[in-house]
Amino acid sequence: MERIRNSSLFLLWIGAAISISEIYTGGLIAPLGLAKGLAAILIGHLIGTLLLAFGGYISFQSGRTAMEKVRDSLGPVGAKITAFLNVLQLIGWGAVMIIQAGRAFGGIVNLSLGISIIIMGSAVLLWAFFFNNFSKAINDIFVVILLVLSIMVLFKIDFNTFPGLTGEMSFTTAIELSIAMPISWLPLIGDYTKNGQSKQGVFWASFSGYFIGSALMYLLGFLITTHTGLDVIEYIVQSNIKFVAGFIIVVSTVTTAFLDIYSAVISTKQLIPFNNDNLWIVIYSLISMLIAFVFPIENYENFLLTIGGVFIPVYTIVFIEYLTHYKGQSVKLNTAGILVAIAGTLLYNYFVKAQWGSPTIAVFLGVSVVYLIIKRLLISEPLLTSK
Repeated sequence: MERIRNSSLFLLWIGAAISISEIYTGGLIAPLGLAKGLAAILIGHLIGTLLLAFGGYISFQSGRTAMEKVRDSLGPVGAKITAFLNVLQLIGWGAVMIIQAGRAFGGIVNLSLGISIIIMGSAVLLWAFFFNNFSKAINDIFVVILLVLSIMVLFKIDFNTFPGLTGEMSFTTAIELSIAMPISWLPLIGDYTKNGQSKQGVFWASFSGYFIGSALMYLLGFLITTHTGLDVIEYIVQSNIKFVAGFIIVVSTVTTAFLDIYSAVISTKQLIPFNNDNLWIVIYSLISMLIAFVFPIENYENFLLTIGGVFIPVYTIVFIEYLTHYKGQSVKLNTAGILVAIAGTLLYNYFVKAQWGSPTIAVFLGVSVVYLIIKRLLISEPLLTSK
């Protein structure tokens, strides 16, 4: 992949954030109320996007993909486990976006869900193939258009209505849902930032692009549900700007899903060697489309939190390895790191179920402290740093 200009990287991550999935997630936070909901969105995005941008920064510094950095930190075994889980979540994300876009698109143009899924899945496949083989300039143009149209939709909301909302949402869960979206991109951001222009540009282009795009999408979904009482997709189908919204849904789905498909292909290279990226783009696009027919969309919130539970501990280890000056060395087997990451995943899920504090912050700090202690005790042992 050729060098990516800072401006293109900025637009790349705005484009990654502009999607029906992000709008939908913002709508889930509406039961919190206006003040707490907005605070949760901003706090969560600040935490999650800082971690995301730092992950992209260290890939640029080493010139290595996201999964290659995991391999450097956890060894081939840890990298294969993480790569396999990453492929699963990326295919899952592709399915989520296809089904959510299919529901909205089908409602707008009066098509069955099955036909809409096929249309959206085919569009994702064509765009992923096109982007992988041709110019990125068209992506930049569409992202600017999507950003302008999204702001237009925001100002079409009737802010004078406040219908009663049902459902429950804790403040900490809302923060976690806001953190989980940028965290879901951690296992792939390095696939793009490693080809950036400069270390400051890579960090700030990634941070500002994703923060602006994702916070805006969450805000859009949050305000739609807060002021209409409708599910985001119901609102889009019933609104007088449904065709503008339909354009946003279709284009944003294909511009975002290609990142998932392409990075699933890159992660697969940690599992099996191959040279034909286009073949795997087709395979993963078709698998995502098939999963969309059976994905239980009611479990979407759990899907998001599961992603955080897996990748926050793993990337805490990656960050610690980078910050403690092991960035230029690869381990053969980091048993301690793998075990600490697994323990962090279990701890994260416990905190989520108990709704105790912020699982992300607790696990990040806990894994950092425990791993640093182990590094200190075992720094010369093959268990930790066999080269």
